Order: sequence, then C-alpha cells, then structure tokens
Amino acid sequence: MEHFDIVIVGAGLHGLAIARALVHAGSNRSRKLIILDEGCSIGGTWAAERLYSGLKTNNVVGSYEFSDFPMELERYGLEPGQHIPGSVVHRYLTDFAVHFGLDKLVRHQTKVEAASLQEDGTWELDCKYLCEGQAQTRKLVCDKLVIATGLTSEARMPTFYGDSHFRGPLFHAKDFPKRSQDLKGCEEVVVVGGNKSAWDVCYSVATAGACAHMVIRPTGGGPSWVWRPIYLLGMKFTLARLSSTRLFSWFDPSPLGSSFSSVRRFLQGTLLGTWLLWLFWAALDFFAAAATGYRDRRLRMLKPWISTFWMGNSLSIHNYETDWFELVRKGRIVVHHARIVRMAETAVHISGNSDSCCLRADAVVCCTGWNCAPQITFKPNRIVKEIGLPQDYEIYRPQYQTAQDRREQETQSWIRKEIMMRYPQLGFPPRRIIPKDDGTWGEGWMIDSMLDPDLYHLDKPPRHSAQRVPCRLYRFLVPTAPRFLRFRNIAFIGMHRSIHATIVAQAQALWITAFFDERLPVELEPGAIQHETMWQTEYQKVRRPRVSGGSGDLFPDLVFDSIPYTDLLLEDLGLPTMRKRSLWANITQPHLPADYKTRR
Repeated sequence: MEHFDIVIVGAGLHGLAIARALVHAGSNRSRKLIILDEGCSIGGTWAAERLYSGLKTNNVVGSYEFSDFPMELERYGLEPGQHIPGSVVHRYLTDFAVHFGLDKLVRHQTKVEAASLQEDGTWELDCKYLCEGQAQTRKLVCDKLVIATGLTSEARMPTFYGDSHFRGPLFHAKDFPKRSQDLKGCEEVVVVGGNKSAWDVCYSVATAGACAHMVIRPTGGGPSWVWRPIYLLGMKFTLARLSSTRLFSWFDPSPLGSSFSSVRRFLQGTLLGTWLLWLFWAALDFFAAAATGYRDRRLRMLKPWISTFWMGNSLSIHNYETDWFELVRKGRIVVHHARIVRMAETAVHISGNSDSCCLRADAVVCCTGWNCAPQITFKPNRIVKEIGLPQDYEIYRPQYQTAQDRREQETQSWIRKEIMMRYPQLGFPPRRIIPKDDGTWGEGWMIDSMLDPDLYHLDKPPRHSAQRVPCRLYRFLVPTAPRFLRFRNIAFIGMHRSIHATIVAQAQALWITAFFDERLPVELEPGAIQHETMWQTEYQKVRRPRVSGGSGDLFPDLVFDSIPYTDLLLEDLGLPTMRKRSLWANITQPHLPADYKTRR
C-alpha cells in the first residue's frame, strides 16, 4: 500500500495553491506529496472538460492570478480590463502547475470515496480510478490530508414530479459543456434558477436562436445582482474594485481582522456611524440598479429582491459579449417567478395564475447549485461532527435533548445576542421586494419580510424540525476537535465563496502549511478556538442568511469582508497586512494578487 506524507484532493485553483505552498515550504527536506483529482485535466471548475463557449470569469485581468506567476497579457492574448475567458484560465492554471513542477504530482481520474482515520492519526483512503477504461480500486495511506475540492465539484440535481415522462434533455448546468450539443434544434428551453450559471445558460440558449424561460422559485433568494461598472465623478467603480478596497470594507459589519478597528467600531457602533453605513448601502443600491437599467419595466422581473447589503456570492458580473438584458427586451429570455409543479412529455407546468403556467419545453437545464460538503465518506461515522462539515440534524423537543445539545443551543443563543448588540444593523431582518407577474411599473410589487425565527426570535424554544449545521472549521480551515488539533492531520481549503479567490486561496495555503509544520505563532487552545469558531459561523448565518440568497448557513460567504479575512490569516502568520507602499494607498486603492507577492 502506497504511503504519502500529504495527499491533496483536488487539482483546481485551491489544490494548486496549497500544493505550491507545501512544496515551497518543504524544499529543504523530503516530503512525499500527491494530488488526486477526479477530472481529466488540471483546473477543477476550469478543467478543459468543464468549459463551454462564452464562459468567462467575474474577474478582470490582474485580479485572478497567483502572486508569483502573473498572467502576462501577450502570452495569453489578453487586454487590460478584459474578463478572462475560461479557456485562458485553464491554460494559465496548467502553465502554473508545469512551471512549479506540480503537474508531475497529479493523478487524474482518481476519486477519493472514503477516508478512514486510523489510531495513529494517519488516513487510509479508498480511491476509485480509471485504468484502460475500466474502474479500479486502490487504497492509499497518508499522514496528512488536504481537501481542496471546493464548493462546485458535486452538482445538486433536483427531481420533479413527472420528470421520467419528459422526452427532452434534462441535466444540470455542470454537464452543460458536454450536453450543449443536445440543445441544438431546440426552440424552447427552460432554465431553472436565477444564479450566475442560469444567466450564462440563458445567454447561450438565446444567442443560439432559441427562447430561454428562466424559472426562479419565489421562496429562494431571487435573481442575482448582475453588476455593471458604476461611473461616478469621472471614475469607474466595479464590484471587484469596491470590495477589495479597505475604505469600502469598513462599511461592512465584519468581525474579521483587526486593521483600522477604531474606524470600524465608529461606523458599526455609533449612531452617526450607523447612519453613514446605511447611507453607503442605499447609495450602492441606487447606483448599481441605475447602471443596469432596472427602471425599464421590461426588466422588472430581473430586479434583485434584496439590498446589496445582504448580497452574497450568488452575484454575477455582466461579462457577456453583447447586452444580456437586450435579449430580455426582445423576448428571447422570459423570466418567471414560479416553481416547477410537474413535467409532461413536452411541457413544464409552473405555479401561477397566468396563462403562462404551462411552458412548452424542448429541454430543461437545472442551475440549482452544488452539494457543499465534500463527497467523501469519513470513517468512523462519529468523526463527521468532530471534523465540522456542514450537515442537517434534527431538533428534538427539549425534554429529549441531551445536556450537550442544550449547552450548544444556549451558547448559540448567547452568541447571536452578542452579535446583534455588537452589530445592530444585523438586527433588522432583510426584506424581499418581489414583482408580481401582472401590473405596471410601480405596481404589483410585494414586500416580503424574510424574518428567520432561528436567527431573530432569540428566546423562542427550538422548533421540532431539521436544521442545518454550518461548516464549523477554525479560520474556515481546520477542525476544532482536540484530537485533530493534536494530530494536525487534516485541513480544508476553498470551503468558502469569495470574488477574490486567488488572494484568499494563497493566504489559506500559507496558513495551512504553517499549521501542518507547527509554525503558527499563535496558540491553538481547543476551548478558545471552539468558541471563536462558533462565533464566526453564527455570524455568517446572520450576515448571509439563506433566505436572502446567501450561503452563511453552510459556509463562509465573503464579499466586502474578503480582504479583512485575508488580514486575519496574515496576522496569525505574523505577516504584514498593509501590502502597499503608503497608508493612503492601503486605504483607497483596490488590492490585487500582485500586492501579496513575497517581499524581498
């Protein structure tokens, strides 16, 4: 049985980031390392087999690259300010792996199905791989395990009543690259969802000459914010620029990082500061909506239901070759706020009272997200909760709860109260403003309070229903259970969402490397970090609630708090958080991966 010092699961952006950090840290000593990946090529989300025509990043050139391997314009045929095509990202990640010798460490078409913790702290991995077209099994042993599969590896495919009778193609957006040929000749395509993938699929369908019906369920987070640049006072503001600038991050009520803490306390804890905070978000709502043109009544069904204040990473950037919204004006994309009731041979029935509740459908594409927990079975079963992965559990009547359950719920209730006191802005529940299918502009709008009793009815007895436990990892990276802190044998990278993926990934990779090598200058006392981890995860649940389209009930959803989170990791490592040459630049200029290049 093969034995490795470290096994990394996943050869995408995060897998390459941690491999690079581990190889660099181990350059002075022997370290046997391997990367296992289920795909056929390097890249993860950007692997060659997952690309499709028109796929681009939400990031522009210079903001999606590793600090020590710039994405050169001439080499990749790019122009300044351009959104990066998916094929270029795949080529870049492949070049990065080759440049640092990481490609030799990758075993493709290998899926880790189970990881069993041994008495000595090692892991025994059950792997399935393809050999000459035949599925084979293999066992590996490793001292340390890094899960770098991220959040977009396992598709969440819904089932619909009557779907077995549907004659046309029915598949998840993950399979769009290999199933797009099935849509040729289709005249009517139903696209389920309102996220970035749904916008991409609708655009591809509509520009190919078909009609796309975008079906967005009323109980979800609604249409994504799709950002266009905001031009103000002769300057161009993009979401990436705003959210990577410290000045604007101060207006986000976030506990992450300690830089400029006095300014943040003023904005988040005083009456004048709170007024300035709400003024900032109201202005951002106005200018973002104006830049997109939602006042056009033909686009009213696409207007986001929530304020940008509550916006998570379900957002998108308008990075299409032509105007996406013009396809709506021309009727090539039709938006429905409804749920799918049932499917027939050539039709999809949706909820509603209008004549359009039965849609002709030649194909259905489900843009319904991903299963967020790694699709690896951890053994024995009892360690799953210790590891801290997202899971569903049952809330029982108080008389049937264990003492530990009651203590955890009391702690959560106390933490939520503290969060509301420290950040009073979060005490006002988000509201959805949903346009109805009929009526004219300014009419037919429904204001729906999204009060979540689990978050805001703090003294209410527990409900007797299934609840979600979020990803409870210290610094969103490692388990807090004493035995895992003692063994230092497992870490997770990329278990979050952030528009600033490479900046965050590099900081996480450095932190995990120092953790494995016992070089963190901070003490990891189990009781203290368990409390801090619960505090951070409960904060995420309040800050990015599921009912507003956020993902905080499962994992960190970072937007304006991406740079403060990076600061937190760098502070733990004893590294400088101020990466630019002057204080003014650190406050007013956006942070890019190049700013985090190692100083010599």
